[in-house]
Amino acid sequence: MNETNRDNLERRFESGEQVLDYFETGLVINIHRLADLAPILNLSALAREAGVNVQTLQSKIRRRTPLTADETARLVSALKKYHLATVA
Repeated sequence: MNETNRDNLERRFESGEQVLDYFETGLVINIHRLADLAPILNLSALAREAGVNVQTLQSKIRRRTPLTADETARLVSALKKYHLATVA
């Protein structure tokens, strides 16, 4: 079996083939995990590195508002840039 990529993802999914290799299932980041990490992680610096508005991230953490898919991807990319990951 070959690797799932953006060109064959839809075709493979529709035909019932495995596609989980396309997704990074080991990395988990959500608003609750960020709130848990707030005491030991500079979330403002992470937001700036990810290109996410600092005040928006702080507000979402305070209100426990879910991250958008784009925000999640940006935060995961910023963590990966420094060889960091978070798992639930």
